[in-house]
Amino acid sequence: MKLYMVNYQNKNLLAIASKREKFIVPGILENCPENFKTLDSFLNFEKGDLRKLQDFINSSKTEDVTIAKNKILPPILKTPQNIMCMGLNYEDHIKESEKVFLKDIKRPKHPIIFTKSSFSINSPFGEIPLRKDVSLELDWESELAVVIGKPGIHIKKENAYNHVFGYMVLNDISARDIQRNHKQFFLGKSLPGACPIGPCIVSKDEIQDPHNLNISCKVNNITKQNSNTRYQIFDIPTQIEAISKSTYLATGDIIATGTPSGVGFARTPPEFLKNGDIVECEIESIGKIINKVVEQSYQ
Repeated sequence: MKLYMVNYQNKNLLAIASKREKFIVPGILENCPENFKTLDSFLNFEKGDLRKLQDFINSSKTEDVTIAKNKILPPILKTPQNIMCMGLNYEDHIKESEKVFLKDIKRPKHPIIFTKSSFSINSPFGEIPLRKDVSLELDWESELAVVIGKPGIHIKKENAYNHVFGYMVLNDISARDIQRNHKQFFLGKSLPGACPIGPCIVSKDEIQDPHNLNISCKVNNITKQNSNTRYQIFDIPTQIEAISKSTYLATGDIIATGTPSGVGFARTPPEFLKNGDIVECEIESIGKIINKVVEQSYQ
């Protein structure tokens, strides 16, 4: 099932993809339970029980509706905690980074985890703000995102997928100059609008193997990244085990699983996003997010 958050009839509501460009919005149906009105309530109170949601839809008089792209919201409006991100999780991204930094970067023995502020979340077709007084080096990173359904701590790899609800596309927009100046990830990853996600959450039952999905990024219709999730160094169960060994994973948490090669700072010459650029991140079987970079004033 593909689950969206949309603004429909001036309300933020859960929507389900039905036909091409069409949606079912349970929240407008007669006698819709509160738990089916938003994705947040569905995940938290129904624990993502797709069977209950499908049974309600099947028993109701549904009507397909059209929703404009600018009314499609981030599937997760606010995460319980910061977005958790994997660093250097593709071998080819390590190799391109070595060329930039002119030194060997050893293949990590353990997952490299950092976080990105939840306030950076952006909608799948929203504008990416560019403020030149803040950063001149905005970069793209197309990533597979995991959405946690069942919360937990000390989760073993063999049980990890029991805690996954589904998957999204995520663009981990990164301010490389801020990263370089401050010698850490958080500030350069956490600018407002620097985390477009979506366009929906695809429930895990629809993804046979999350480690066999084509992943790409285009800027102004020119391919910059083109890879497959099979090339991740640490798979999703390993990521979940590593994170939950130290801290809780909550319902609605997002894990960004890393980006392949082709990012802007590692290109020759380096490339960074400019006012008016169109960035498209796409993952097979999930969908595409498209965001325009828009320069903002210094006020």
